Amino acid sequence: MPSETESVAVQLVRALNDAPDGRPMQWRAIERLDGATADAVEFAAAHGWVQVEGGHIALTDAGRLLAKDLGRI
Repeated sequence: MPSETESVAVQLVRALNDAPDGRPMQWRAIERLDGATADAVEFAAAHGWVQVEGGHIALTDAGRLLAKDLGRI
């Protein structure tokens, strides 16, 4: 069973995947992401699902693949 941090990180990946309407590397301000905690952002970055720079976050190719795989479940 995933930890709460992992669950929130996966929700973050899903939200980022849905947000840019298919445009790759769409940067979003971190403070505008509902439900995203610092631990979840750190977890997602550590797993290579997101890239974080200067208070902004973007989904990586690995994150898009994860979101795609989650959509099949």
